[in-house]
Amino acid sequence: MEPLADAMTSDFAATWLPAVFVPLIVLVTPAIFIVLVGRHITATD
Repeated sequence: MEPLADAMTSDFAATWLPAVFVPLIVLVTPAIFIVLVGRHITATD
């Protein structure tokens, strides 16, 4: 488990967290918005 502990340094997190979370947020936010709008449209009909 030593290499895994060495990999989880602050530099590793600072490098990869934006690269993972930014595309995730960019993809998930419109998807949630579309689902909420779709539910609102179907609820009002």
